[in-house]
Amino acid sequence: MVEFAAVLLPLILIVVGIIQFGLLYGAHVTLTNAAREGARAGTIYVYDQNHTAYWNDAHRCGAILEAINASFGLLDETSPHFATTMSAGACATPTSTTLVNGDLTVSYCATASGENPCPDPGNSLTNCVTDSREGCLVRVEIRYHSDIVVPLIGDLLATDGGGRFLSRAMATMVVN
Repeated sequence: MVEFAAVLLPLILIVVGIIQFGLLYGAHVTLTNAAREGARAGTIYVYDQNHTAYWNDAHRCGAILEAINASFGLLDETSPHFATTMSAGACATPTSTTLVNGDLTVSYCATASGENPCPDPGNSLTNCVTDSREGCLVRVEIRYHSDIVVPLIGDLLATDGGGRFLSRAMATMVVN
């Protein structure tokens, strides 16, 4: 009986740890797909000539956010897991080519590579200069705060202030 207890406890911990990492990996896969769907929605947004570029950017952000939320599947699209705001189908009107809306960041640039900023503040050639954003890249970055259901696993992972694991996904596509 003692040997059984000595073997069962580590075995249960390993199985529960595998389940926790499976949940985190599943959330990451869903998040990657949601970022891709959001970027796609941003590329097909129809520019309204009757409004300013930043007004259109706010409404493009709204379309991106709706596509992301529709792609979340079983993930929770509300705070504290995914915190964003939207009013009348649009995000807040930006003042630059980068719009930060809670856990969603939408930016426009002429060129981008890997994890480099879009646009790169040190390189003016990366700035998107067209108002319609046509031909520019739209980069969608989303962050998601996953619950840790296994207390011991939470001690091994880096977590945010609420004890949640922070995942992020990014997708970049050309605006049509």
